[in-house]
Amino acid sequence: MSRVFHPKIDIAAVVFDGFSDKDTRVITKAQLSKFFKDSQKESIPDLPEEVTEWDVNDAFAQFILADGNFLVGEKNVVDESSMTSPMSHYFINSSHNTYLTGDQLLSDSSTDAIKRALLHGCRVIELDCYDGGKDGPIIKHGGTRTKAILFKDAIVAIEADAHTVSEFPVIVTLENHCCVAKRDEMAQILKDCLGAKLAIPASDKMSKWPSPASLKNKVIIRDKLKHKQDKKGAKEKAAPAAPEEIPEENSDDEGEDDMEVPIAGGPLLQLVTVPNSKFKDFEDAMAPGAKLFSCSWGEAKLLSRVQKTEKSVLTKFTEKHLLRCYPAGHRFMSDNYDPSPAWETGAQMVALNFQANDKPMWINRGKFTANGNAGFILKPKWLLDPLVAQPTVATKKFSITVLAGTGWENFKFAELVGAPDTYVKVSVTGNTVDAKTFQTNTFTDQRKGPNAQPFFDATAFKFETKQTDLAVLLFTVYDKDTVSQDDFLAQYSCPVSLLRPGMRVLPLYDEAGKYVGNSKYGKTCLLVKIE
Repeated sequence: MSRVFHPKIDIAAVVFDGFSDKDTRVITKAQLSKFFKDSQKESIPDLPEEVTEWDVNDAFAQFILADGNFLVGEKNVVDESSMTSPMSHYFINSSHNTYLTGDQLLSDSSTDAIKRALLHGCRVIELDCYDGGKDGPIIKHGGTRTKAILFKDAIVAIEADAHTVSEFPVIVTLENHCCVAKRDEMAQILKDCLGAKLAIPASDKMSKWPSPASLKNKVIIRDKLKHKQDKKGAKEKAAPAAPEEIPEENSDDEGEDDMEVPIAGGPLLQLVTVPNSKFKDFEDAMAPGAKLFSCSWGEAKLLSRVQKTEKSVLTKFTEKHLLRCYPAGHRFMSDNYDPSPAWETGAQMVALNFQANDKPMWINRGKFTANGNAGFILKPKWLLDPLVAQPTVATKKFSITVLAGTGWENFKFAELVGAPDTYVKVSVTGNTVDAKTFQTNTFTDQRKGPNAQPFFDATAFKFETKQTDLAVLLFTVYDKDTVSQDDFLAQYSCPVSLLRPGMRVLPLYDEAGKYVGNSKYGKTCLLVKIE
């Protein structure tokens, strides 16, 4: 790939410093081999025997700007051997109110939102289900003015792209407000539209959850076993709340059953692989012979439980049962909460608003690039076994130096005149223990062409991570503004565990996860050094 860097930085000389001849600007095959061994920590690629030396500019273009020289390597593939544990042993890429295109009160529901989530690797799709009319059950956010779509259309969209990105299972979680008759319709729609993809549980007495590997190319259903609308004396037809009614901020029973309501049988119940249920207390949930279940906690309830409950109890609970966390009701604009505390707790399904395009979503995307974008990541041992101690000392030490950027013409509209005043934040997130942020100096040479490309002082940002298996590295690029809030330009994130040492190219994405760049100005990237 062809790249242009600022003329004030001799980027090739910086990259090969200590390995090439500074006077002749030549690097020999032996020196290049040493560079790959000592800096890149990998073997030298196959080279033609007749070539014995390179001009450093040519070597930079051929080896550093190579398509495979990204921060995370091409070998990030699914570890099939890790996919045979019970489903409760994994973090699962999860969404909240997946059908919404915007805010939680007035936006449209759309199958496009479902498709987008699936194409971004989401494995848990949430649908709020209501009776609807003669055309069948509908999907909408109850108690709001959001527009509805048909349940059938949502299921058709799921069938179409459930396994486009990942062959591992999609969980459709139903917040089900439908009456018995409409639930029967839902069951038939699921069977008709999903066909062989629909997983039908063999028994409601599982001793352990099925594994992701055993459910390849399947769609599984998560729903309550008991429904409030079936309570004695309730109307046969459960109507959604009035449009003026705002969802309760601290509603912590999203999608859970009412313990006072009897279990209603029927064809939909026969399709539920993941029963969603309230529980009395942790002792009751962990009693010998207790059935497996899933439950949902809002972000406030999660933090409260963490403060009041011993870690070993939470570890045992989330090793056996499935825990889904979701945004608080006050997040009307579909902004997200920090997923880190939920991941630290061992919650498998940390549901986010995929349409938000905010920092928690960037972190989530980075986290789930692990394991070949399968959407399932095996939890670390200390979140599966209370006898395994949580790490208290650094398990990984590394430094990051942001050297320069290229493709900055793509940001020419960030300022009225010239290029933006660029700085980069480098953060470790994904858990609260290792959280740390550094910031580069601000590049202010507002010019066009090569002079628009930023470069930064050679400051090495040093990190130490204890919970390396949870840690996510986040780069955010901003335009410094002296009269208002700094403007966001681009971002990139990845698991710390997948970092490759050496001189690496870091692709930049916009807030929605789309690669920044076009055919005219090329792709926008940062060049960084990892040690």
